[in-house]
Formats: sequence, structure tokens, C-alpha cells
Amino acid sequence: MPGSSQFGAAPESASGKERRLESWGEIASYLRREIRTVQRWEKTLGLPIHRLRVGKNSSVYAYPSELDKWYLEREPKELKDDEPSDISSSSLVPEPAAPDISPAPDESKVGDAKSPATIPFYKRRSTWLAAMALLILVFLLAVRFDLLVSLIPFHLTNPTVASGKLRLFVRPFQTVAGDQGQIDFTDGLTSEINTRLGKLDPARLGVIAPTSSKRLGDKPISELEQLLKLNYVLEGSVRRANEKVRIDISLISAKDQTPLWSDSYTENVSDILKVQDKVADAVAEKLVINLPPAAAAVSSSTVDPDGYNSYLRGRRYLANRDLAHGVPEFEAAAQKLTQFVPAHAGLAASYALMGEAPNDAVPQSVSVPRARAEVQQALTLDSSNAEAHYVLGNILMSYDWNFPEAEQQLREAIRLEPNNPTAHQWLGQYYMTQNRLADARVETGKALDLDPVSPIFTTALAETAYYAHDFDTTITQAKLTLEQSPHFLLGEYWLASAYREKKMYLEAVQHFRAACELAPGNPALLTVLAHALAVSGDRPGALAILAQLQTLSRQRYVPALYVAGVYVGLRDFNNAFLYLDRAVAERDDRLAYLAVEPMADPMHSDPRFKALLVRLHLNNLKH
Repeated sequence: MPGSSQFGAAPESASGKERRLESWGEIASYLRREIRTVQRWEKTLGLPIHRLRVGKNSSVYAYPSELDKWYLEREPKELKDDEPSDISSSSLVPEPAAPDISPAPDESKVGDAKSPATIPFYKRRSTWLAAMALLILVFLLAVRFDLLVSLIPFHLTNPTVASGKLRLFVRPFQTVAGDQGQIDFTDGLTSEINTRLGKLDPARLGVIAPTSSKRLGDKPISELEQLLKLNYVLEGSVRRANEKVRIDISLISAKDQTPLWSDSYTENVSDILKVQDKVADAVAEKLVINLPPAAAAVSSSTVDPDGYNSYLRGRRYLANRDLAHGVPEFEAAAQKLTQFVPAHAGLAASYALMGEAPNDAVPQSVSVPRARAEVQQALTLDSSNAEAHYVLGNILMSYDWNFPEAEQQLREAIRLEPNNPTAHQWLGQYYMTQNRLADARVETGKALDLDPVSPIFTTALAETAYYAHDFDTTITQAKLTLEQSPHFLLGEYWLASAYREKKMYLEAVQHFRAACELAPGNPALLTVLAHALAVSGDRPGALAILAQLQTLSRQRYVPALYVAGVYVGLRDFNNAFLYLDRAVAERDDRLAYLAVEPMADPMHSDPRFKALLVRLHLNNLKH
């Protein structure tokens, strides 16, 4: 760890010899507490923290002697936290089951070894005499093997042996003295490191995906451990000054909230990929897991800082399905980072989704060629990029209706990156089109295991139940989504769809209207509202929305399939099939679901419907 970083030098202690703790991570590790707890102690209890200011930025440091003095002057009750797991009220002695594994300090920097003020509280003779007495008592009383295991040093215990797959949670990193741009940079960097860790050793390490990490990031470790069955939590902070970036991180045991290891990394912003790999390598070493063969190749790359910032913003917008803002950011990133595969893959995913319901801002004939070109660029640069493979699978399924090739690409994405929740979810969507609904539930369940509170994945379970005509489960699952993510559009959509199929038209129209309020003027949502009004008997209301769609089509793209949907509700099948033919010509993505869509049930006996399924290569599905 650098003592005097590129961010500027700080004054030494009074003696000029005592070593400094150079970051929140080191301070937290020394005190054996969480970073958030130590920061709170500074604000509320006067923990002696020093700051070195450079311009608008600052770094923190502390001296062990001052921390020891502060700690011993306080009764345990004064340090009681609002998070029960942070500190015990019964003892100042750290838990014997969590040995210190940090590197030994340089003796030349410690000062007088006999001075009590310079000896850490957990190394003093009186402390260890008490600890030894406690250990003897534990050994005399222990009758279970797991009590002995808890005393083995961290690096000798590999939970994969006893419990299978490790689970790691990356808490959103904190931004040290930054504007909104730096906060965005830190959020994006957290997600990238999170994703990088998920690729380390998928057979033995499961990493909670960035969406759930951000949503659950404020919860205490004790609650996260129970909720997600975690083994470890990675915490950190990011400081960016000019062209330098520094990351301070700590790895914490989820079981007892004990810091196991901390470190700091400083690099040029253009070498940010190296920082990510260094963090991942260090975590892999501490967890005794394997690195993927391609890791070294990534580390050698440098990136344009402005292009990388655009890439991070594009990722955030894509995660939120804000494609209007995300596409320009990815385009800027791909232009500046021509050899950076994730930028091309992210742009491909954005282009593909931009032409699909309920986004459909442009026709598939416009969006798909752009997406396909970026996929090919990504695969040319790196044929092992999982995102490029599952985007290609999406194109093959939704545009080409080449279902066998689509399955092959989606499975290849999962083979390359088993911890990628989107790859599992998109394979689940493929299974839905094929009426393999049990398989769809399994794949969506895998996505949720990796990203437990993602509203996109929880509504995918509701969608699966809907295609299975299990509308009660659809309602239950959609309501769960809305409890976790109020006003989530797809939650409202699938809840309303299930109510409609149960002929609960009042509730269906209510929730379709709620969805329309979340995305005013969206043609897809206007369509399902008009269909619900039609089947409920409100023909004038349905016709009014049909006229609105036809007017809207003169201002922007409105897929022909949507007009067909309104006519299906009105039971005007002649016009419905007329517009379905046009939808085939448009290569509408939702046609891939036609064989399992309950809205199409009234047309199943019509020979024109069976002929349509032949054109879509959906005629041989098992029902």
C-alpha cells in the first residue's frame, strides 16, 4: 500500500516514526469493523481521523496510537451502533475466530516497541492473557467439530469444500469528495468490478449482480447474510483526482462481520482496466479460486477516459432500459474505444432492445442491422464475449425466427459466463417462445439467484406463469414485483394481463391505465388497454384508442402488430390477420411469442392462424 500516494504527501505524526493507516479500508481493518461504522464513529464520536486536502479532493489517514487511545477511553456502550452486528457491548477484545491476516507492519516505522500507545490494543499482553483464558474455556467445552474449524486461519478454510459455491456481495463503493460525475464514475466502476468478479470461477463463486447490489447496498451485513446466504462482502471507496484513480477495498466475512483483508490501488484513469483486474486477482487469491485464462489479456489494455465514462453511463442507462439516453453514450464509447469489446456488445444490446416491445422506438428493420453489425464487431475482437453471444441469440430468435441457432448462441453465452443473469433470463425467454415453460422457470430462477431483487427477472416469472395460463401465480408474482419496485411498468403490465384473462376487467383496465401513466403515449401500452376495453364490452373506448394509434403512426413508428391486437379484442379477425401479415413483413419481435400468447387463443381454430405459425417456424411446438 502506498504511504505517500500520487494525491499528495501528508505530515507525519509527532514522533515522525509511527506508520499511518492510509485509507478507510486500512482504518476499518485495524479496528476490525465495517468501513461505514468507522466513518460513523468519526462523525458522531470523534474518532481521530486526519485529512489531506488537494484541491476539492481529500484523503484520510490515521495513526494507530491515536485510535488505541480513543478506543480505550470509551466504554463499550458508547460505541453501540444502530446496526447490532457492528460491535459487541460485552468486550473490547476482537473475536478469536477472526485472526488478523493483514501483512505485519514495518518495524522501522512503528516506533518504540515498548510504548503502550504504539502497541495495537489487540496485541497487548493483558488482552491476549484474557483471550487465551477464553480459548482454553472454549476448547474444554467444545464438543462439536465446527467450533474448532472456526479457529483455523482464514486462508486455510475454503468454504467451497464444505458448502459448495461461495457467495459474494459487492456493496456499492463510496465516492470520496466528488461531484455527480464522479459519483456516476464510482457507480459504474462498482458494477464493472462486480461483473469482473463474477467471471473468476463460476463453478465455485457466485457474485450477486449489480442491480441487486445497488438496491440492497444500504442493508447491514448481518441482514444481507441471512437474506442472500452470503459468505463474503466486498466494500470500498473510490477517489478520482485529475488523471488518477484510487480504490480502497476491504473483504469482510459475512458470518461475523470481521474484516479479513484490505488494500489500496492507484492507477492512471486510462489504466482503469488494470485496476479492475488487480482487485479481482487479489480477491481470487484471498478466496483461493481460479482466474479465467483471458484475464491477463484484458489487463494490458488502456482506455480513453472520456470514452470509458461514456461506456459506464451507457451501462447504467441500459440497466434501467433508458435506451434514448443509453444508445448515444454507447455510440460515443464505441467510437473512442474501437477495440473495447464491452462497448460494442453493450451498443449491440441497446440497438436490439430499441426495436423490441415495449420500446420499439424504431422498426426492427432499422435496429437489427445495427445490432448485428456491433455483435459481429465484438465477436471479431473477442469470440468469447458472452454478451455478444446472447444478443446474437436474441436477434436469431426475435428477428430471424431461427430458433435452433438462437438456442445455441444463448447456451454458448451461459457456457462462457455462467454467472451472467441476463444470459439465463434471455434463454428463459427463448424457452417461453417454445412453450417449454418448466425450462423457462428454471432459467429465470437462475437469473434471480444471481440478481435476487431485479424487477426485470421477477416479472419474467410472472410472464412465464402467464403463458402457462396460470393467472393466479402471475398475479402473485407481479404483486411481489410491485411491492419490491413500486410503479415498475412490467409489473403493472403482467398484473393487468392476468386480471384480463380472469375476466376481472375492472382491475385489468385499472392497472393498464397505471402502466400507461408510467409511459405516456407508448403504443404497446395503449394497445393492451384498448384490447382490454374491447373484451370488457367497452367498444367505443377501444375504437377511440385505435384511432389514437392510427394518428400516432403518422408521427412515429407504430408496429402493425399493435393494431392487430386491438382488432383481436374487437373480434374483427379479418382486419386482425391483415395487420398480422404486415407484422410478419416488419419482423415484429413479439410474433415469436404468438403460439403461447393467451390473447391469441380465440384465433387458434382459424386456418389462417395455423398458416401464420408455419411462417414463424412455431407450428411444431408441443402443447
